[in-house]
Amino acid sequence: MFRTTKTILFSLSLLIGFSACQKDDLTEVSAVNDLGIATERNNTIVDIAISNPDFSILVAAVVKTNTVGLFGNPNLNGTVFAPTNAAFAQLPAPFNSASGINGITNPNEIKFLTNVLRYHLIAGRKNAAQLPNDGYGTYKTATTPNDNQIFVSRNIANEVVINGSSKVVAADIQASNGVIHVIDKVLFYPTKDIAQIAISNGNFTALVAALQKTGLTNTLMSPTTNVTVFAPTDAAFAQLPAPLNNAANIKSISDAATINTLRTVLLYHLTGGRVFSADLRENITVPMVAAGNTTITLAGGPKVKGSGNTSGSNIVLTDLLARNGVIHVIDTVLLP
Repeated sequence: MFRTTKTILFSLSLLIGFSACQKDDLTEVSAVNDLGIATERNNTIVDIAISNPDFSILVAAVVKTNTVGLFGNPNLNGTVFAPTNAAFAQLPAPFNSASGINGITNPNEIKFLTNVLRYHLIAGRKNAAQLPNDGYGTYKTATTPNDNQIFVSRNIANEVVINGSSKVVAADIQASNGVIHVIDKVLFYPTKDIAQIAISNGNFTALVAALQKTGLTNTLMSPTTNVTVFAPTDAAFAQLPAPLNNAANIKSISDAATINTLRTVLLYHLTGGRVFSADLRENITVPMVAAGNTTITLAGGPKVKGSGNTSGSNIVLTDLLARNGVIHVIDTVLLP
């Protein structure tokens, strides 16, 4: 089952031999970047990956998914965000090693890995300076709206960050058919919308009850929604007075004025567009969908403060990517 790196590279070289024959010179090296990765003017993205041992797991994944023809296509003209071996090593088996990937036989796992690899590729040769903060469609086939988008941000150090968490650690590696940016975490496409993430997580029962009571569930399930949600946990709601302190009490609310107030409070946890943790800056104000602005602070850990809160709410988990937005988990309900 286990195949050595030498075997992997030999197999891959056979698969791409047809394209190699079309090249006049595959050994011309134009530069070596800071990580020691050769940038080769006449080599494809696949060739460069083969040439560097830190991409051996990525190479195994490309072989297993039969995507050599995509990444090695001389006419590709694409941009690849390439995870290192250390990035793959963070994943559960069998995706965390070349031997594990080589041993995959389950068609569903192969299909999943294929989609993951295609999710790392966007059209056009784009150097880091040509990647403004925005969403970019990938080569993953969209099965639902926006599940094939990646999102570029820049953190305080002006580093390029993808989907809020994967950092570009080496940029602008030029290949004959595109450009490679090396990243430190594997990217995964979203499979649920915001409401589905909340519903499937047992820490948000009060939030789910509040969404249902105020008629906002459909809004956070809509594929056309594009928002960032600061999502309070059940422990956050428990700090409020009854009947807002738990799911059972919220479900029992019948007073129209209380329901309307609850709706306003919920909308005060939403801001338009996708704001990732890399976008947060000290003392910026964030306009919410209803009731005004919140304030972001970073000293002592990221916090978001509502106008009616005496102190900021800790952002305890960031960058949960949904098909229709992004979620940051907070430990206090925001008050307008």
